[in-house]
Amino acid sequence: MPPAVKTDKRAITDAVTSIIESDGWCAVSARAIADRLGISTQPIYREFKDMSEVKKAAVARGWELFAEYVSGDALDQSVNYVMFATERANLFDFLFRGKHYSYDGLDDLAHRLTDGTEIIDKLTQITDLPREKVYRLHLYVWMALHGLAAMSADNRVALDRDEIKNFARELTAALSSYYRNDADGE
Repeated sequence: MPPAVKTDKRAITDAVTSIIESDGWCAVSARAIADRLGISTQPIYREFKDMSEVKKAAVARGWELFAEYVSGDALDQSVNYVMFATERANLFDFLFRGKHYSYDGLDDLAHRLTDGTEIIDKLTQITDLPREKVYRLHLYVWMALHGLAAMSADNRVALDRDEIKNFARELTAALSSYYRNDADGE
């Protein structure tokens, strides 16, 4: 009898992430994971109570991979965000276009996008704007970049790094100028 294959949560989660990257979340099942790992489904359910726990682990691993991919200063992060969508479209769809999250308005979204990051502090220094205006500025730049990223993930637009960088830079400058000149403070 061959030795039992030891499979832990990380191996299962990596297999799920691999399936998502190649075929999307809809292709994930206990059988698909087991096939990817060359095991039965039993170890999967020994490590995870059910597929909703598998999905939570996949979301967490997806965010880790995203964080590794999207790094650098604010401009590099903008470019890398769109490039992530281009190069890892199924994982982008799973993380950003799935039904994992909902937000209570634009302010909630603006704050959740930046939780645990230093981007607001950096943008506050760069733009010399009040913190709450910087949250809005970041949100609007992200929304525009998200649109580009979604179009890129769907192969509707081909962008190179310089085009993305120029777009992000010009949009940030325009919004910064708007907020500096906004007499009403809104």
